[in-house]
Amino acid sequence: MKTLVDGGNSKLALVVDDSPMQCKVLSILLKEEGYRVFTANDGARAVAIYIKFKPDLVLMDINMPIMNGYEAARKIKSLSNKNSLCPLIFITSMDTDQAFIESIEAGGDGILVRPFSPEVFKAKIKSIQRISDLYGTIKELQQEQQKDAELAEQLMADVIESRNYGLDRIGIVKKPATLFSGDIQLTALSPNGDINALLGDFTGHGLRSSIGAIPLSETFRAMTKKGFSIFEIITEINQQLYDLLPTDLFLAAGFVSLSSHDKSAYIFNAGLPDTYIFDSTGKIKHKVESSHPPLGVLPNLLPEVPLSVINIMPTDRIVLLSDGIVEARNEEGDMYDIERFEQAAILGVIKNNVSQSVLKNVIEFCQGIPQEDDISLIDIPCGGWQQLYSSNKKNNEESIESLSTVDVPSSSAWHWKLSLSGSRLASVNPIPMAMNQIHEIEGSGEHWQSVFTILTELYVNALDHGVLELSSDYKNSPEGFTDYYKEREKRLKDLTSGFIDISLAYFPIKSGGKLEVKIKDSGKGFDFTKLNKNIDSTKGSNIELSGRGINLVEQICEHMSFSEAGTLIEASYIWTN
Repeated sequence: MKTLVDGGNSKLALVVDDSPMQCKVLSILLKEEGYRVFTANDGARAVAIYIKFKPDLVLMDINMPIMNGYEAARKIKSLSNKNSLCPLIFITSMDTDQAFIESIEAGGDGILVRPFSPEVFKAKIKSIQRISDLYGTIKELQQEQQKDAELAEQLMADVIESRNYGLDRIGIVKKPATLFSGDIQLTALSPNGDINALLGDFTGHGLRSSIGAIPLSETFRAMTKKGFSIFEIITEINQQLYDLLPTDLFLAAGFVSLSSHDKSAYIFNAGLPDTYIFDSTGKIKHKVESSHPPLGVLPNLLPEVPLSVINIMPTDRIVLLSDGIVEARNEEGDMYDIERFEQAAILGVIKNNVSQSVLKNVIEFCQGIPQEDDISLIDIPCGGWQQLYSSNKKNNEESIESLSTVDVPSSSAWHWKLSLSGSRLASVNPIPMAMNQIHEIEGSGEHWQSVFTILTELYVNALDHGVLELSSDYKNSPEGFTDYYKEREKRLKDLTSGFIDISLAYFPIKSGGKLEVKIKDSGKGFDFTKLNKNIDSTKGSNIELSGRGINLVEQICEHMSFSEAGTLIEASYIWTN
């Protein structure tokens, strides 16, 4: 509805004809239909009036001085609001096919050929106005849907991205091709201080391709928080997406678990471009190519596709990217490709800003051409994480010192036991089960991160060195970690015997609690008196690569000891609420 200069409300019409008589006749007919009418005698004047008043309807003669009807129509249509339709009807005496074709090509929405009766004219106006009104209604609905979509996208971003860990240190690029991105970037902190990261690329882009983002992020974060291994997380996500998504929708994904403790990166690539590891000079140390189909395609992960375990230095960087980067095109149709990415990433490593270096280079290459796919990247520095995690450990140690002499009452205590044997040792991770039991009974708390570290290190020690009889000599150098984990996977697959018993005993104390842990394995044992001397000698100094886990547990716990030829380890941990 238009508000006019005289204060009235009605629709506006513009009549353009070099004949004053024709303008007068058409104006009378339009006023009878409730229109307020402006007139112009040439195309140039018509354009000027249109710009000033934005009428709801234009009636245009074809043959006029200064600017003909076709040229004026093109200019008016180019100026019209994209959110509304201004119908333009040509009024002409030229009853030819060519006149009709040229009228439509010039942007006309209809044509009336003189002579016509007032009844035919009014019927045409009513018909074209109904179309205009319907167009306006549709546009209003689209605007409402757009607002709803923007709100939904913002809510998804708040749920997914705002909860990412380490955003002050991890560089993330997210540039969607449409409002909704089919790419997802997730980072989370494991209870033992490891950093888990996921870059996922759902099929296509837009709202449909993002439907799996929220359940994916919740599973990734919940399992990371409970201490599941990265491979267990990948397995669960694959099963979940296979059950949830339609058959034509799946997830190409890259996973990284960064362990400063092990000085290793665990990488799994399922359908993404190569994952890169750069050193501090920008040299490419490793490329981890895709070794598995995208997740959600198969009900189970393919066998014989292990994680890539790569030794890292604190100055290294790990970079994951989606194919939206390498497949971006410029106006000549050329792809950005891997070579340009590597050059931009190397420059970014040197400048300590890989994400922004790559994004800027891609934008400059594309020269304003609209994206065909979502663009995503995650840049993870490999150093400094353990120092952040250690601050919590220090607080726990201070709590232990202040409470170590407190008497422990027996009321409200509880016990939990689990025994695993044979192939179950290869297929079941008992640590998340134990932590879940603790959380169910005692609730949440930051001190459970230390408990997770204790259980993980003691259980892995019992499994690796007790049941599997793996030698710590593998870990005497950073390169040995890769061989160690390869041999570990091999022995786990062949495991048919052996056992590990886990026992937890909880005792409440004033303003805190005490947890006693016992882990017994079926191994041959070892000279634990030598290990105890090694632990004592390394307190306050840098311990060698092997044996760091037991040393860490000894520092966290109030008490730790070996017995039964080294096959039984007992540890007690005290904390404050």
